[in-house]
Amino acid sequence: MKINNLPVLILMLTVLLPMAALAQIASGGGFSLEKSAVANGGGTSSSGQFSVIGTTGQNTAGVKPNNPPFSHQSGFWVSESFLPTAATISISGKIRTASGQGIRNANVTLTSPNGSIRTVFTGSFGSFRFTDVEVGQTYILTIFSKRFAFANPSQIISPLEDLTNIEFVSQN
Repeated sequence: MKINNLPVLILMLTVLLPMAALAQIASGGGFSLEKSAVANGGGTSSSGQFSVIGTTGQNTAGVKPNNPPFSHQSGFWVSESFLPTAATISISGKIRTASGQGIRNANVTLTSPNGSIRTVFTGSFGSFRFTDVEVGQTYILTIFSKRFAFANPSQIISPLEDLTNIEFVSQN
């Protein structure tokens, strides 16, 4: 009686072939393991006389155990594309008279910590808006108008999210 091994062969190819492809970073002889991670955040990878235990999140990150003739350096591999980038927000508000009417063509400046200055002019209803403002910095927001005076023409702000309700109210 002859047993048909085709289903077993197909199963072995579908399961073991991808695993063999993952193991291609290893080399024989003096054996080197350059970069590896065990799936699902933990587990053991072993064969013959070597063993690597643990992956991302392991407690021994940065520790180099040495057990001759084998040793491994544990830690984390981070792609530069995953490094944080500075988020940007917008800052907006209104410039008003004491009676609540918007002040048109007022000069609003935003001074950043490095000294760069951005300027916008208010619209017909006294509105202004700065876009692409970097989060986590401290800025000085200053108002100037030829026709109106302000008791507090500057505000210091350190926005962590969009600011939409900044107001300057004139004295006259």
